[in-house]
Amino acid sequence: MTGLLLLFALSTEPPPVWTLPNDVTPVQHRIDLSVDPSKPTFTGVATIQVELKSARDIVWVNGRDITVQGASIDGAKASARLAGNEFIGLSTGKPVGPGRVTLRLSYTAKLSNTAKSGPYRRRTGKDWYAFTVFTPIDARRAFPCFDEPRFKTPWNLSIRVKAGDLAFSNAPEIATESLPNGMTLVRFAPTQKIPAEVVAFAVGPFDVYDGGRAGARDTPVRVLTPKGRAAEGKIAAEVTRRVLPLLEAYTGIPYPWDKLDHVALPEGAFGAVENPGLITYLSRSLLLPADAPAEKLRALDALEAHELAHQWFGNLVTQSTWEDVWLSEGFATWFSADVLDPDHVSFEARRARIMASDDGPKSHPVRHPKHTRAEMESVYDQYPYQKGAGILLTLEAWLGSEKLRSGLQAYLRNHAGGNASTADLAAELGPEVKPILDSLLDHKGVPVVEGKIDCAKGVATISQSSGILPVCYRAEGGVAACVVTKSPLTEMNLSGCPAWILWNAGGMGYFHTRWTDVMKLPPLAALTVAERVTIALDL
Repeated sequence: MTGLLLLFALSTEPPPVWTLPNDVTPVQHRIDLSVDPSKPTFTGVATIQVELKSARDIVWVNGRDITVQGASIDGAKASARLAGNEFIGLSTGKPVGPGRVTLRLSYTAKLSNTAKSGPYRRRTGKDWYAFTVFTPIDARRAFPCFDEPRFKTPWNLSIRVKAGDLAFSNAPEIATESLPNGMTLVRFAPTQKIPAEVVAFAVGPFDVYDGGRAGARDTPVRVLTPKGRAAEGKIAAEVTRRVLPLLEAYTGIPYPWDKLDHVALPEGAFGAVENPGLITYLSRSLLLPADAPAEKLRALDALEAHELAHQWFGNLVTQSTWEDVWLSEGFATWFSADVLDPDHVSFEARRARIMASDDGPKSHPVRHPKHTRAEMESVYDQYPYQKGAGILLTLEAWLGSEKLRSGLQAYLRNHAGGNASTADLAAELGPEVKPILDSLLDHKGVPVVEGKIDCAKGVATISQSSGILPVCYRAEGGVAACVVTKSPLTEMNLSGCPAWILWNAGGMGYFHTRWTDVMKLPPLAALTVAERVTIALDL
């Protein structure tokens, strides 16, 4: 056994269990790749600057299905230890740090023709293409890195490709260089600080549809397609030019990235992934013929609105932990519904489905711990998307659209380029918001609200099954108000004796109403379409 391997064997520090140690912080990732989509592997060199709070015998990074061919720390040769198929530990045989050090790993990684996540490849016609889907924990399949959302750094990428192939990544291309072996080196500008899960690249003989420019900064828009399909990117570019200004106006922040490419994937683990500057979509959703049916056009509108909303909610401000992924997915779902469907009619159907699941035996809270790769499979189930969006709609009904918007703009401004938690969001919306969010996010099941009117006493009693819940109601005569209720009972004074009270005004609250006396139902003519759908589902 060599001295370095002996050091690893005798080290008292066990490998990480799931997350990386807190005393090592990445400062910058530099990734140099050589990618030929026709081959099942590719090579790379990862150079990572890290800040060590204290001296360390071993420095750990994430890596999976990677073969390390050489490693160093500050130029000194290092040995690499694999642990749990999620981590790579580097050691030079003596402690390093504290302070800033540079890790360097040369390696080979897989380019699968069957996987739908990580780095993978597909053949379309006679041509091979390489794509990436890293969210949530598969960037580590493409390069050694710090693969958690709390670690945001600039990324410098360069990719060597064979003649006839193009390469794309998150940032604009800044230089190309012809190499003696017939390869081309493509260099990209450094990104802003982003987490590993939304770093992306694509390589292949793409056609490029020039979609013009969009938004306050005249951001260039392109659609990257397989050979011969560029014309089918026209509608996607038109949607971008229409939706992007709506998001800029709502957030008060111009589109934060330097370019906007949409990439058509033949297959992928998700319908779309919001990588800044290089958003990926399944081809069947992104590429549409000129005579596409109306339902396809509406679906693309909603899909792009969701992914573009992520450029602020998720990319500009990233959730601190996987447990808070609703801050990304819930917001994108809510925004695409709120902007494109202000009457919330289509959203009611999606909310009905998540409520049915939330009432079922497999329900779980929106926020729940993730400690294994198997548990990570639920990170992007429908709870953070649809229930998260339903919770935001509940807040909008209670706080009002303008107060919610003002708070969200402050949240984005104050955490731009960094990470944030649910507590950070609540701090911008008001001190009364956090206990409500905690109640709705940390408990499974749909709250049930029942209201009873006692005209003799001039009061209404609201019982509900959740901890703390805002209830917004409308009554006969135009009376409308919101009350924060606490389980099990809340009593409020009434003005007069209304013939009916609709306890879920606008159908915006994430709860069921138990109607014990159908004679107290509001007349149909007094209800919006969303309210009619809500009552039908309640009954």
